[in-house]
Amino acid sequence: MNAGRILRVGGSESDRTIFETHLRGAGYGDVAAASPEDAAVAIAAREVDLLFLDLLLPSTDVFALLRAAAPSPGKSSRVPVIVTAPANAMDRIDACLQRGAEDYAITPFDPQYALALTRRVELALQRKNLREFTVRLRSRGPEMNETAVIELYSQAARKFVPREFLTHLGRETIADVELGDHVQREMTLFFSDIRDFTALSEAMSPQDNFKFLNSYLRNATPIIRANRGFIDKYIGDAIMALFPNEPIDALRASVEIQRALDTYNAGRKKAGYTPIRVGIGLHRGELILGTIGEEERMQTTVIADAVNVASRIEGLTKRFGVSLLVSGPVVDRLPADHGFLLRHLGAVQAKGKTKSVEIYECFDTDPIDQRESKLQMAALFASGVADFRKGLLLSAQRAFNRIVAANPLDTVAAYYRDSCSRSVLIDRVADFDGIERIEVK
Repeated sequence: MNAGRILRVGGSESDRTIFETHLRGAGYGDVAAASPEDAAVAIAAREVDLLFLDLLLPSTDVFALLRAAAPSPGKSSRVPVIVTAPANAMDRIDACLQRGAEDYAITPFDPQYALALTRRVELALQRKNLREFTVRLRSRGPEMNETAVIELYSQAARKFVPREFLTHLGRETIADVELGDHVQREMTLFFSDIRDFTALSEAMSPQDNFKFLNSYLRNATPIIRANRGFIDKYIGDAIMALFPNEPIDALRASVEIQRALDTYNAGRKKAGYTPIRVGIGLHRGELILGTIGEEERMQTTVIADAVNVASRIEGLTKRFGVSLLVSGPVVDRLPADHGFLLRHLGAVQAKGKTKSVEIYECFDTDPIDQRESKLQMAALFASGVADFRKGLLLSAQRAFNRIVAANPLDTVAAYYRDSCSRSVLIDRVADFDGIERIEVK
């Protein structure tokens, strides 16, 4: 749970609902609405860390709270204030910024884009903590500076080693971690990869590459944190993340990332850049979190067969031409009323493995006509997959032919249709079992 006592003063009921939903979804548990009078009391008692102040309130209330949060112009605000107002009220917003407000947000809040709100909260609280730490450091005597430096170091280290990693290892700070520390857990693994990144990067300078990657990651990774996941590592353009709680957290994050990608691509198009596509694979299994290396140079890592399987499932999104694939162990743990659009694609087996894993396509973020077509053809598609696995290839091919004829953009149906042809199966018929082999990623 994220720390931070957050008050919202004023605003419409619908905005308050969206506000609380977004922030609690991002892990901020102490979120409440308050009257101007109650907010002033909370500020005086130092019982609030961040104030959202709606500018549709009377100006006397707005300016009184700004004065309470920032006692004098020469001092840093004791409580950061983010003012909220419609887009046509920029004159009032500007007046409040001049009187000490730290940031602003436009209302009404959009229920689909939580990051526009939660990112402001995260950064405002970070700035507040840094200001308070600096004040403490300056006010302490020399004997206290060592403790303060350790605190600052620990805060900086969290940018490189996730706090969740330390929590699972049972360590307070990175300084407590020892070589060989490890723990076994069951988690959901998330792998994502930008399609054709090599071709994209070849057309960019190294500096532009860094700007592009950081621009994309700034949009994608906060969604993972907002859904109770954490980043294990960045591998070039790829993201490996872990979701220690329920698998639905990982699935929800994946769908939200794909939706956020639509907005991100709209910006790229407007700027004259090529839109990007991202493939995501999810798998759940036992893994070991720990430290490897040697005493002078160690790193945290995750070791498990499940990591390899999750990576290969992500790679299969290229083969099937889809954006999101989910393994059976993830789907099996979803609640019955999860509401996501899934269809079973059969079983796959990674190179060197003896066991196969069932996979599903999640098509929530497909264009609406594609979603409707896949739903209409669901029974026929399931029949085709079942016949394919039984080796009834002519029957399976007829089913997939009908699906492709109705929806030529159904890349999975086209893949299975082509896999039923004699030229593809001539070397496989003797031992055909309907399981797709993943030779390489």
